[in-house]
Amino acid sequence: MLLELPGRHPLLRGTLRLQETARPGLTVDARHLEFASPLDLAAVAALTHTHAASGTQIALLLPERRGVASYLQRMDLLKHLPDGSRIVGSLSEGERNDHSASLLEVTRLTGAAVRDVNQRIGFVATSHLGKRFGRQAFTGLGELIDNAVSHGTSELGAFITAQAYSGKTTGRRRLEVSVCDTGVGVLNHLRRNQQHSDVTDSIHALERALSPRASGTDEDRGYGLPDVLDGVRETAITTLILRSGDGAVTASHYRERALTSYRRIPERVAGTWAWLRVSFPG
Repeated sequence: MLLELPGRHPLLRGTLRLQETARPGLTVDARHLEFASPLDLAAVAALTHTHAASGTQIALLLPERRGVASYLQRMDLLKHLPDGSRIVGSLSEGERNDHSASLLEVTRLTGAAVRDVNQRIGFVATSHLGKRFGRQAFTGLGELIDNAVSHGTSELGAFITAQAYSGKTTGRRRLEVSVCDTGVGVLNHLRRNQQHSDVTDSIHALERALSPRASGTDEDRGYGLPDVLDGVRETAITTLILRSGDGAVTASHYRERALTSYRRIPERVAGTWAWLRVSFPG
């Protein structure tokens, strides 16, 4: 199988498309990658681990642009590929600078790691957005983390990464976070609760998950996704993208304005991929 990653933020911009090839294994071809979003990084980590669990050999073809290849290395994607993965291409051995105030490298998200991850993302949020906006943004980020740990657990785990942007070119400071888990997915999670026995497909499941207090357990709590969008809607433009099974949703909120669109995707996503962006005035 072949996964090509061309251009800028390909998995965020487009959909996952795996091509059948004569060669065994899964090859992630990033040779023509120009820019990677947090979703691209976390999704590749989750996807490769999902395939490696069934014995598939993994190969990563590094970007031809040296700066992009260095970014994948700096964001620890290479460290979080499955054991035995083959990496093709050249890497620099430059000095590793501390960017803890602006990014969270690809990190395996487990219950034991939640406290440290929360602290690191909180530091990124407040460093770039200020205490007020940073704390507001963290409300939504915390829900994504909680969902992955509570509902997306599997032996393969989940992966999280984050990047802050200064807004010098766009006029808006923003924070992007992606959490991609390898769990049961939104549909199967909701089906665990008899109240959602009428949910028949992935798109229906995503619609239900974005409604208040929808849960796959009998606990008096929801999937948490409405809180992801509502936590900062008065001051920030918030965009959430979710992919699970063969369904995808893009939801954007700002004050009283909300836009939500659903679509079916050709390649199924095992587990749930989530990407959240919060943008504040510069």
